[in-house]
Amino acid sequence: MKFKDGNENLAAFAANLNSRIEADARIKRAVAFGWLCGGCAIAACLISAGCAVALWGYSYTISVNPSAEIVARALNEAFQRAQIKTSVSGTMVLANTEVNLAKNQTVKLAEGSTVKLDPASSIRVTGDFRTDVPQPSKRQLQLDATANSKELPFTRYTVFKSAPFGAGVVVTGWSFELSDTSRPQVQRCYYEEILNKGVAANQTIAIDGAPRRPAALTKLTFDFDGALGNCIWFSGL
Repeated sequence: MKFKDGNENLAAFAANLNSRIEADARIKRAVAFGWLCGGCAIAACLISAGCAVALWGYSYTISVNPSAEIVARALNEAFQRAQIKTSVSGTMVLANTEVNLAKNQTVKLAEGSTVKLDPASSIRVTGDFRTDVPQPSKRQLQLDATANSKELPFTRYTVFKSAPFGAGVVVTGWSFELSDTSRPQVQRCYYEEILNKGVAANQTIAIDGAPRRPAALTKLTFDFDGALGNCIWFSGL
């Protein structure tokens, strides 16, 4: 009887121990499952946050207005901070050789600036205005002088304007009649060059503003077109 009671006690102890071990195992599995669920939840939250940030950034790349505003703001700030310094130098050329000013418009040149004309250019002023032309005195004209035939000659006088050019000078002569000293009757422009002591050569360039070009085979010692630009024609013609 005692042996049977001992077996029963041992079986009860084993059953109790078994139940405790199974209970501990169930608790550990429950804790492990809890940690697994928590990890999955955290991972899901991180993935969701990453996707949200990515979508937010992507929206700026495909949206027109925010990008345009950002670029405009950046350019505006860059121009505000930038300091641009420049200097202009050189020669200004007028394509149509004419400058027209509007009514009451004025043009000013900076102090120390210079204006130069192209050596090949010519200046001609037109209009009805009075020009003070130098006139010889009566003593210089010698109006009472006669020829051997005792007849009074026709008296003319010429005003010469000269401009250095190359190795010589360009001379323009204005020939006036005493009956009309307001404008010359004839104008002749020619190139003159001193060849030797007491020896000079001249070549007609133009008469009354019309060029007199030499023959094609004629060899000149000067630039014809450049000399033509240095002719000084009487204003008002």
